[in-house]
Amino acid sequence: MEQMGTPTQRLILVSGPPASGKTTLARPLAQSLGFALLTKDDIKESLFTSLHGRPGSLSDSRRMGDAAIDLLWSLAPHCPQVVLEANFRTQDSAQRAKLLALPAQVVEVHCRLPLEEAARRFSLRARTDRHHPAHMLRHISLDQLSEYAEPFGISPVIEVDTTQPIDIPALARKVSAAFTPSSPIPLSAHGI
Repeated sequence: MEQMGTPTQRLILVSGPPASGKTTLARPLAQSLGFALLTKDDIKESLFTSLHGRPGSLSDSRRMGDAAIDLLWSLAPHCPQVVLEANFRTQDSAQRAKLLALPAQVVEVHCRLPLEEAARRFSLRARTDRHHPAHMLRHISLDQLSEYAEPFGISPVIEVDTTQPIDIPALARKVSAAFTPSSPIPLSAHGI
């Protein structure tokens, strides 16, 4: 029998444009709170490698990215405490519906920076040796970035200026406080 009231699952959604520092923020935040972490790029890169890393077209890369985000939405309900990180299309009605369907308390951490800076970082990242071949796009326009620029805004939103260093322990405290106060998240003893 399903209980009524506040959902017990806690989900932190890390949103923002590509190259806005989402993964850099999400990894230590998840560790600090003791949450599982699911990232779109980890899934996309793993799928690419499992499929023998064959280069495909840009449309293949985009389809694989969309599949990775679909997989995030599918796995999220099975994780009692999870950070989901991706370049979500926050105004897309299908993605908004998937978020609304989750039986979880949600706090959104939105990475904010000027779109010109995101475009510069994106191009710079695409030129490095560490750039995974699953990501075929080398440049991104301001128009393309604009579809990720705003948060979903469906749940509490904590905006983070990712042009500045981020105090992860302070952010973890803000996130914990944004969940229903009846049962705060214990912060890990080791912190970041």
